[in-house]
Amino acid sequence: MTVPLSDPKPGVPLRPATVQDNARLAHLWRAAWSSANPAAASVAPIAHWEERVAAEFGAPHTTLVYEQDHALRAFMVLDLHINHLHQLFVAPDAQSQGLGGALVREIGRSYCPAGWTLHVATSNQRARAFYALCGLVEEAVSVHPQTGRERVLCRWRPTLQAEIGRIA
Repeated sequence: MTVPLSDPKPGVPLRPATVQDNARLAHLWRAAWSSANPAAASVAPIAHWEERVAAEFGAPHTTLVYEQDHALRAFMVLDLHINHLHQLFVAPDAQSQGLGGALVREIGRSYCPAGWTLHVATSNQRARAFYALCGLVEEAVSVHPQTGRERVLCRWRPTLQAEIGRIA
């Protein structure tokens, strides 16, 4: 079964991240990455994640956050110039409750309605299954230029979503 991304439910209330969010973004990213990579021998210290947030989450990217009860619950980093999702992470205790799917729907609904792409590590089977459930199609395998990790390009197209809606 595929989750239709044209869901008429109201969108997720997102706001642009600010520099004041950087520490919380780094903590959520580290926790969610660790949760997604349980076989990792170690997880980099928080300073590593703080440096990456400062370097990777600013212009030209758009970083959007979702908060609930004043707690950061999820974030995503989009490059709207090329309609590419660089990061999407949900706090470990908020996973498997529909928030990730709602964020994916919001990308197609409000930010990249003509379609968008993302890369996911080929070894991250949970993320690959999640994006497939959301209707993204895997296209090509490549190697990340900085990390050397193998990754797969996934694509969401609104025409594909119309087909899924007719089938589902």
